[in-house]
Amino acid sequence: MSNVDVLLPYWGEFNLFKKTVDSVIAQTHKNWRLFIFDDCYPSDEAKKYIAGLDDNRITYYRHKENIGITNNFNYALQSATAPHCVIIGCDDMMLPNYLEEAIENIGDTDFYQPGVEVIDEHDRIYFPLADKIKRYLQPKKTGIYAGEKLAQSICMGNWLYFPSIMWKTKTIKKYGFDAKYKIVEDLVLELSIIRDGGSLSYDKTVTFQYRRFANSLSSREKSKGGVRFNEEADVYRYFSREFTNIGWRKASFAARLHITSAIHKLLS
Repeated sequence: MSNVDVLLPYWGEFNLFKKTVDSVIAQTHKNWRLFIFDDCYPSDEAKKYIAGLDDNRITYYRHKENIGITNNFNYALQSATAPHCVIIGCDDMMLPNYLEEAIENIGDTDFYQPGVEVIDEHDRIYFPLADKIKRYLQPKKTGIYAGEKLAQSICMGNWLYFPSIMWKTKTIKKYGFDAKYKIVEDLVLELSIIRDGGSLSYDKTVTFQYRRFANSLSSREKSKGGVRFNEEADVYRYFSREFTNIGWRKASFAARLHITSAIHKLLS
């Protein structure tokens, strides 16, 4: 049995998907399983590629019809049985030491955030404004973070990179993803875990490459400005109330203000 399950919901460009799969295969840590969930992408290239690999650690499943991002996330979670799991984007890449470092550093925490490089569609490292803001908001030191201070920080601006996070499987399965949301489902998950006493292991060591470009699925979804900002406003209102109820006044204020999101809306 593996000690980490890599879950890969797929709907996107095959050449980038192939790079994602290859980055998992190239891991220095070999005790993994990879589950691919093809959300009815209009091509059979992914299926043929996986069949050609003939690797019994890799399982490919294709939905009969498109079920959407959030539902595909929840479907993928059903396959996770290892102690830890990762839900990687279908165009992102693990550096070879990602799993090794993640497993070593997650410890007893509920989730682990590594250092991240941002790449474009040509694998070039770059540093767009959104990621400069994330970098500014991130903790300055490697360590374990939890409680109101962590909640307040993320409500000021979500500096986490969801596809790069390793999760304690038991924790993420407890919460799953709220199908009500199509864009900020990761934020709901993260703040729920923190509210309920969960902890984050943060490591500044760069072991993951997050792909950001105009035609990526995540970028296309997030470009739906009205939907995104409405969802964010709804989530922050909810957590402002939640944090007030448990006495986290600073986190409640940060959620009510959600300054980075508000500025982004004004500039959009």
